[in-house]
Amino acid sequence: MQVPPGPRGTELLGFFGVRSAPHTLGFLEQTARRFGPFSYFRLAHQRMYLVNDADLVKDVLITRQASFGRDTGAVILRELVGDGLITRDEPQHRERRRQLQPAFHKEQIASYVETMSTQTADVLNTWPEGVALDMGVQMRRITLAIIGATLFGPEFRDSANNVSSVLNRVVKRAGRIAPFVSLCKPLTRGYRRLYPEGRSLFFATERAELDRVLHPLIVRRRGSTSRDVLSLLLMLQDDPSSALADEAIRNEIVTFVLAGHETTASALTWACYLLARNTEIQERLAAESAAVLGDRLPTIEDVPRLPYAAGVFNETLRLYPPVPIFGRRTVEPLEIAGYTVPRGASVLLSTYITSRNERYFSNPTLFDPDRWLPAAPPPHKFASFPFGGGSKMCIGDAFAKTEGTLILAALANRFRLCSDRAEEIGIAGRGGTLQPAKPILLKAERRTQ
Repeated sequence: MQVPPGPRGTELLGFFGVRSAPHTLGFLEQTARRFGPFSYFRLAHQRMYLVNDADLVKDVLITRQASFGRDTGAVILRELVGDGLITRDEPQHRERRRQLQPAFHKEQIASYVETMSTQTADVLNTWPEGVALDMGVQMRRITLAIIGATLFGPEFRDSANNVSSVLNRVVKRAGRIAPFVSLCKPLTRGYRRLYPEGRSLFFATERAELDRVLHPLIVRRRGSTSRDVLSLLLMLQDDPSSALADEAIRNEIVTFVLAGHETTASALTWACYLLARNTEIQERLAAESAAVLGDRLPTIEDVPRLPYAAGVFNETLRLYPPVPIFGRRTVEPLEIAGYTVPRGASVLLSTYITSRNERYFSNPTLFDPDRWLPAAPPPHKFASFPFGGGSKMCIGDAFAKTEGTLILAALANRFRLCSDRAEEIGIAGRGGTLQPAKPILLKAERRTQ
């Protein structure tokens, strides 16, 4: 069977962060640049195909999405979050998404904006002047407070630190094991088929800790008439056509806490880094924020009036997408780019790699929020796809974009971010999200209105 070009022999050690690349993403980036839009390599029994072409990405995620199932990332996540929206394949995924969609409708997200603004302000009020702050820590504080309040209401605050500690351990361990799970997928899938409710292979301790923290919150929320996400999910249990079991609700809540906290925090951390290194862009963002917000907190009506803040967030997602790589597994043989891809192969998609392709973005490593303003020509829809696409697109994409826009506007309206470091901060080879190699330490100088 003819296969696309790709690395061979000892070059493959780069997939595990050895010799030719510092980490898996570096290896894939080198492979895409060297071998073009569709490349191939093999790790033991596993056939791996890497896509670096927007039209082929669309083909995988949209046109022929029925020919693909979830891959390695879902195998790992299944061991933490259980059987949920983010780990299911069709048709079970479609049904679960239908059940959860009301919690992420446009009107529902609008109801979260006040919470987003007040939780952001509460954290920003604690920032001292003239002291270097770890932006990763600060952004996780904000996003965890927001996801906790929108999921559980204000009572989540006392549990936030425990949840944050557990999730930090999960992210680090996931990054260490991900390359090796690709090699032993048949074993992990076989175990889960034999023991669908068995002990987690990778995160048994962490899952038990999360259940101990979250279960009392779920019990106390039962019967509530509030509009947080958990209350909406529990209300579904009164509807026979949409009822979710307690276990299903716990699985989805763990998923929302993980995805809604860590991924957005990662993007905002990189946004702070980019703003500190680009003074003109930061001042332009501050000017827009001051003109729209003055000295008040953002509201839902302000979101469309903050196009530059949205552009800063979108451009950050292009350069530093929180989930830089994900895969799809072929469920039948099919042809891609003139090559026959067999059933069971892994097809890897990387928005980090594709969105830095000069075919789609001029000067692709330049931080330029103007690319995303309404007057700019829109890029290919699948040149940058930080939330995926198709039926399995992230259900929280509108939530995350609204949250990111409002946090950046509120931050720039209050503070000027300054860095004493002139050097580039590279990417770490750990974690399921795109992390900086060093802490991003910035001073926050308070602005005067």
